[in-house]
Amino acid sequence: MEFRTLGKTGLSVSEVGLGAAQIGWGVADVDAERLLKTALDVGITFIDTAAMYGQSEDLIGQFLSTRQDEFVLATKCGDFVGEVDGKTKICNDYTREGILRVIDESRRKLRMDVIDIVQFHGLPQEGDDPEEAFEALLEAKEKGWARFVGVSADGPSAADAATRWPLDTQEFTYNILHQESSDDLIPTLRSRSMGTIVKRPIANAVFLSDDRPDGDFNGKPWDRAQRFPLVDLADGMPLPEFALRFALANPDVHVAITGSTNPEHLASNSRVSDGVALSNDVVDAAKAAFEDMKQAIEADDS
Repeated sequence: MEFRTLGKTGLSVSEVGLGAAQIGWGVADVDAERLLKTALDVGITFIDTAAMYGQSEDLIGQFLSTRQDEFVLATKCGDFVGEVDGKTKICNDYTREGILRVIDESRRKLRMDVIDIVQFHGLPQEGDDPEEAFEALLEAKEKGWARFVGVSADGPSAADAATRWPLDTQEFTYNILHQESSDDLIPTLRSRSMGTIVKRPIANAVFLSDDRPDGDFNGKPWDRAQRFPLVDLADGMPLPEFALRFALANPDVHVAITGSTNPEHLASNSRVSDGVALSNDVVDAAKAAFEDMKQAIEADDS
């Protein structure tokens, strides 16, 4: 496993991390325990979770509490799982009271007095007071509840948040099918020495599906994959491996988080971190193919 420094936090993290969303929903405890312990055993030292991810925080606290010195933990607040009219729903609360309450609850679930990184799960929305929200996030850091704080968001609005507030980290989408952040976000983060956490580095492997997934979340990336010469660029390399190597080829990516409930898949992802980089020619070809794809989509939409 190769390691990178998470920006100005100074934290050393494995360049391949674990996204722990999937274990939060309908996964047996024994399977979640196996996955989490496999992650640490194969050298992964960065775990990403959130108050919105069902039982994820509880499971991490339950099964990894005795190994907390082996990994860096990032969680998220703002959006969370709550009870509304007796039903479990995804809620959001960007008030000071709501933010601090959810962070404190995460500390209890994770069995951590101090969480390494706490980020907003998105940005405050219309009707929220962003000043109050970000001041509350920073207050959690001042209280010693979090070592570092940041946001998980994409695009120009995320870049604006990075310039307006003294944030330490940013989580965002970057993969071979979605390279927009190279222009609209990464330069800002680099200029502020922020730690970068890339989500969906293999685009949820939508390129492996013959049929378009339901909904736009995976459907739109699948549409892009139909226009992208991924097989030709990979030149025989397994497509998920090639996609992950592309993300890691960017020196501004400090950790790329991959999610799975399958320990074998997780171990396979970890083996991509072997110090062998894609050639500059291949990376440049993938960037050029992305620009061609984007122009074709824009032409169709015009």
